[in-house]
Amino acid sequence: MKSYKNNMLFLFLSIIFISCSSDDDINIYSIDETDNLHLIKTFNTQDYTLELFSTAEQLIVGYNQIYLRLTDENGNYIEEADMDWKPMMTMNMENMEHHHSSPFSEIKKTKNKQTLFEGYIVFTMPSGENGFWNLEFDLSVGQKNISFEEEINVISTESNYNKVYTSKMGENNTNYILALVDPMNPEIGTNDIVVVLFESIEDDTFLIVDDFQIKVDPRMPGMDNHSAPGNEDMTQREDGLYQGKVGFSMSGYWKINLILEDESGTVVAGEAVTEDNSESSIHFKLEF
Repeated sequence: MKSYKNNMLFLFLSIIFISCSSDDDINIYSIDETDNLHLIKTFNTQDYTLELFSTAEQLIVGYNQIYLRLTDENGNYIEEADMDWKPMMTMNMENMEHHHSSPFSEIKKTKNKQTLFEGYIVFTMPSGENGFWNLEFDLSVGQKNISFEEEINVISTESNYNKVYTSKMGENNTNYILALVDPMNPEIGTNDIVVVLFESIEDDTFLIVDDFQIKVDPRMPGMDNHSAPGNEDMTQREDGLYQGKVGFSMSGYWKINLILEDESGTVVAGEAVTEDNSESSIHFKLEF
């Protein structure tokens, strides 16, 4: 009887051990948090593999929300790491190379995710005959520091009816860069509008512009340039992006005209739409 009880206890403990081990394996090694994301590029180093995902199928001129996942040589996810990056464009200008960067955020751990890190990049031109983009990484995992770079492809989506990136030299001789974050899938009615706003300091230095106000005026060029109700000026959020409201009264082609005002209310870029002026020099285009 004692032997039977011992055997049953051993069997019970074995089941608990196997169950706990299986749960640990699922949580640590088998989790996949990339649903609804598109794998854009895989970077392979001697000890690690870095996967780059985006919410879009390709990297574009304008705003790109990017997610990163790092695994070691055994395929185990790295949940804690310090990551830095920098996009660099190489241009061939009259047989001379010219290098410049573009606006980008810091990389941070994605909230409520075990295996993902995130950030954004605003590419200012496409890859092609005029030049190519490299993405540089500096990673720190424990005591290991890894640096590498690889070429990435960036396409332009700009057309007569689509424009999600714009730049403008302001009245104060500052070059402003704006990229549309939302709405990328607009609907009839009032939509949240979110943009990033940077100023260019040098070819590889870009700073988020603080405490501005961005006036919003949607117009429909094919319908006598009429506007729509429901618009609210954009102001800065805690994360540095600017958010307001934009209204669309019908589906079709819309031009979202913008005016930049500094912290004192002075217009530094953009113009009002009037009978004599059909558009602002800074605007986005959407068709839906």
